[in-house]
Amino acid sequence: MAKQIVTIRSQPGIKRDGTKFEGDQYVDGQWVRFQRGLPRKIGGYRSINKYIEGLPRAIHEYTQDSLTYLHLGSAGSVERLYIDGSFNTSVVTDRTPTSGFTVNAENLWQFAAAYDTTDGNQIVGQVAPNLNCICNSLGGELFTGDLLGTGVLTAVPALNKPANFNSAGGVVSLAPYTFVFGNDGYVAWSVPNAPDDYVGSGAGNAFVTSQKIVKGMTLRGGPGNSPSGLFWSADSLIRVNFIGGTAVFQFDTISTQTSILSANCVIEYDGIFYWIGTDRFLMFNGVVREIPNNLNLNFFFDNLNDAQRQKVFAVKVPRYGEIWWCFPKGTSDEPNHAVIYNVRENTWYDTPLPNGGRGAGAFPIVFNRPVMTGIDPQNFIATAVSINTASTGYVVGNTLTVVGGTGPIDAELTVSTVNGSGGVTGVSISNVGLYTSVPANPVAVTGGAGTGARFNITFVRPYKLWVHEAGTNEIDGTDLQPILSFFETGDLSLPTVGSENRALQVLMIEPDFVQSGDMTLQVVGRANARAAEVAGPIMTFPAVASTPQEQVVFLKEQRRELRFRFSSNTLGGDYQMGQVLAHVQPGDGTTLG
Repeated sequence: MAKQIVTIRSQPGIKRDGTKFEGDQYVDGQWVRFQRGLPRKIGGYRSINKYIEGLPRAIHEYTQDSLTYLHLGSAGSVERLYIDGSFNTSVVTDRTPTSGFTVNAENLWQFAAAYDTTDGNQIVGQVAPNLNCICNSLGGELFTGDLLGTGVLTAVPALNKPANFNSAGGVVSLAPYTFVFGNDGYVAWSVPNAPDDYVGSGAGNAFVTSQKIVKGMTLRGGPGNSPSGLFWSADSLIRVNFIGGTAVFQFDTISTQTSILSANCVIEYDGIFYWIGTDRFLMFNGVVREIPNNLNLNFFFDNLNDAQRQKVFAVKVPRYGEIWWCFPKGTSDEPNHAVIYNVRENTWYDTPLPNGGRGAGAFPIVFNRPVMTGIDPQNFIATAVSINTASTGYVVGNTLTVVGGTGPIDAELTVSTVNGSGGVTGVSISNVGLYTSVPANPVAVTGGAGTGARFNITFVRPYKLWVHEAGTNEIDGTDLQPILSFFETGDLSLPTVGSENRALQVLMIEPDFVQSGDMTLQVVGRANARAAEVAGPIMTFPAVASTPQEQVVFLKEQRRELRFRFSSNTLGGDYQMGQVLAHVQPGDGTTLG
């Protein structure tokens, strides 16, 4: 019989910096968070749309009448859709400007919602080729459109911009004003409730710092100085307050000794602003402060692919007190990992991101779940069609099946108009198809009343939109997959807790979990900090014990530095850890592995 019963519990958080042996936190984990100081599995995720044509780098969300409207900005497009409360989505609408927009692989978008006295709520989109360098000074275009509409966005007219107008940095709404910012500390504000007019009564501009401004966010102001906001330049933080009169706004430099890693790494959580600098994590709650991080500060900066730093984005999960910073880890060009700061628990942890990574994210407050875009392009689908050869004999309503290409589903076209001889004059895509390799243009078709028509079809490889914190599995259409979640405790060691130079032997574990699905337990550890790791057998314990023997886990393992790894990897698997007990006793005195 074991001489002692101990509780298996480490301090909340996953420690990546320093050695495993010197900390009190958990030392490894994946898809696990901490609540009430204890590990629990992070929620599931499901794809809700598979037809996003561009890889989004920015998501704007707005909710009205139980629908959450998303605008997604990519290098060559702006796309719009909405989500209902059951995760159903509308079709994706292309709102890409047809005039004044320059397609560039380095494009990054920023969006804001602003009210227009004449046209109602507007989406304001700013784009510039900022992906390779946050301090890029080239480009900068500004567009507006109906916030809930589907029409293409239109460029702000040149006559509505002052001569020194510059929008290379971004856009933010400080209602009723819209601010645009860019190079050399330049900011411009619109006429109140006129987000496309920067020269009329009430508009203005100023140079408020020396470096380019890259991000702006709304700040709560007091009586007489609202609206207020914060602006981040490459090396400073500036506060803006409304003061009225000729000046209209007052700009105060809060800090000239700060930095910002990427435009999308800033996030507000309960009135406090959090972001990543070039060498530390920062916050603003009236003053700029460093966020203490003794767990994964080095892990983040040592593993960040700095060449892709502008892809780092922040998203929050308020139910669990979390801020996620998704970043390209190692040699990855896309955000494939997340470091997580838990504001409520005041701790840090991390996790790989699923499906190879995520490209952008947002947390719609009313929708109450994070949405993120995937980074892996899917098989080809048809997105646009034009007539190459009209031929004869077709009638309106004919369904035409595209010939050629390789894939499980052939694209289909529907004839919408014909001429007097049955030549096709109008056609639309009725089935986008699914191809691993596409047919060459002009494509032939079968079906319909005529013969010989040919068409030019544009095929793209679209991206998925995912909703997170939904269930416990990965759901992609009809495909359900379990999500691996595990955590590994800190070391239990008699030399450190009992000053006894002996190994620790564990004979039995009494699991205590709020649990769905089987879980596994494995003893890991080593003889000393430089010895090789030794992993014991993987033991399974079910959610509900059907025999007395299944109520506990029997073991006979010993390590001088001993840890426990708990895992869940079954469909519907979920867990919240409670007070798990271990029956232990001193083992042998071997120091060498």
